[in-house]
Amino acid sequence: MGRPKKDFTQGEWGLIDLACQFKVEAQHVADLVDCSARTLSRRIDEKSGITFVQYRNKIMSKTLHNLFSKQYEVAMNGNTAMLIWLGKNYMGQTDKLDIDADINHRMNKSITILLKDCTDEELANKALGISDNIKKIDEL
Repeated sequence: MGRPKKDFTQGEWGLIDLACQFKVEAQHVADLVDCSARTLSRRIDEKSGITFVQYRNKIMSKTLHNLFSKQYEVAMNGNTAMLIWLGKNYMGQTDKLDIDADINHRMNKSITILLKDCTDEELANKALGISDNIKKIDEL
């Protein structure tokens, strides 16, 4: 006959839930309630019908929701650093603007429009003019 079944008290379940809020690994949680990780996993399955990782993620989702709610509250109360952080992490905003790509796009569009209906002679004259302008810029 084996050892008696380990049942968790309400206090031990509270400790398990508290540890799961902070993404503690199964073995560490099991150590807190003096059992093996396998026993912990079995009791969670019996109680909830899910694995330890699913249980932990469910508990963590509440913590993450509360944390995000608090960050949002702080941001809405005028904390510009938090507004910036939330914008970057949840809305994909960045400090760096991609100006080069925008300028290149505009220049290519402008050049295409300018050269669209030019004859070969006009193209040659415009190329000489551009070459002269580049030389003037280089001299600056």
